[in-house]
Amino acid sequence: MHWLLDVHFEEDWCRVEDKNIQQNLNILRKAAINLIKLFKSDTQSKKAISKIMLDCLLEPRHILRILDH
Repeated sequence: MHWLLDVHFEEDWCRVEDKNIQQNLNILRKAAINLIKLFKSDTQSKKAISKIMLDCLLEPRHILRILDH
């Protein structure tokens, strides 16, 4: 899980100093990765996690598709 967070969210480069904010961001990042994994398994998508994240960035409607699963 740590590798995924570091690669996709560059978590090691985050310079937030407040421990509570760090924990909250970590929870949100883990939730996002888990939602994408669930979406991949439900739709049997062959796309990489990074490609799905890019699709969401370029077309916000994709976020709704992921949240619906």
